[in-house]
Amino acid sequence: MRMRIAAVALTLLIAMTSWAATPAASPDPSLPTFRVTTAEVHLTFTAVRGRNQAVTDLSLADFVVLRDGYPIDQIVSFGPYRQSPLSALVLTDVSDSMLKGLPMERAAAEWLRANSEPSSDRIAFVDFGYDVETGKGVSLADRHMTSLYDALVETLPRYASDGTGRRALILLTDGMDNYSYHSLEDAITLAQRFDIAVYAITAHPGKKQYYRPDLLQKLCEETGGKYYDVRKPDAMLNAISEINDELRNGFELVFRPDAAGAGMHQLSIQPNQRGMRFFHRTAYFQPGHEELASE
Repeated sequence: MRMRIAAVALTLLIAMTSWAATPAASPDPSLPTFRVTTAEVHLTFTAVRGRNQAVTDLSLADFVVLRDGYPIDQIVSFGPYRQSPLSALVLTDVSDSMLKGLPMERAAAEWLRANSEPSSDRIAFVDFGYDVETGKGVSLADRHMTSLYDALVETLPRYASDGTGRRALILLTDGMDNYSYHSLEDAITLAQRFDIAVYAITAHPGKKQYYRPDLLQKLCEETGGKYYDVRKPDAMLNAISEINDELRNGFELVFRPDAAGAGMHQLSIQPNQRGMRFFHRTAYFQPGHEELASE
């Protein structure tokens, strides 16, 4: 059954991000208190130099974080996470347009499963076509319909609080969507608010019939992930291996936002040395006092 999320409900849901709220004083427990005076934004990211060589040693002197074009000066903490447990959702397109690439998609998912640590990694595997988990009892007549954006909007909130370090959604698809209620912008906004990086891989073993690399590139760039276009099985495994290594080794910076600046804010990281690039979400959502308040 297709899941249609009402706009109001979605707005309330995505406002519940991983913010750490601190009250001004210890209140009387017998009284309801709704005051929030501070909050923190957690920004996870990775860095590369040269030809995608991973950077594992960074200091605050190596870069500047900009919010709406201005340097952030209220940094609470910064540090690396190395060999962190993996927290990821693998979302696989099983619609008609990806049938030829499906064996490569399955091989990538199996590689990730085989190279995971069951005791610490949190990895979920979900199929979608006209709906999420298409493979369970859906007729072949429905396979020509693809609800990519709806699948993203439905699954991202499920994994918003999973694990530590960098959370990611690994998307195996060609980028085509012909049956969604939601838009690409809806999916990007949701991923940005939850700080979930989207990595997309498109497998093309034969002739390209359906292909939207522009949409997938935009989705990945604005959420802090990367896009891969592969043609052979070994290239697919190289891509999933690179994603795996990147997600386990990155950085986290925590800063305090402007207390009066509710709403969406643009983020960018500028390097202080040439040849270095950063991958991170390009915006974050700051709730107002009403949205932060809780009993």
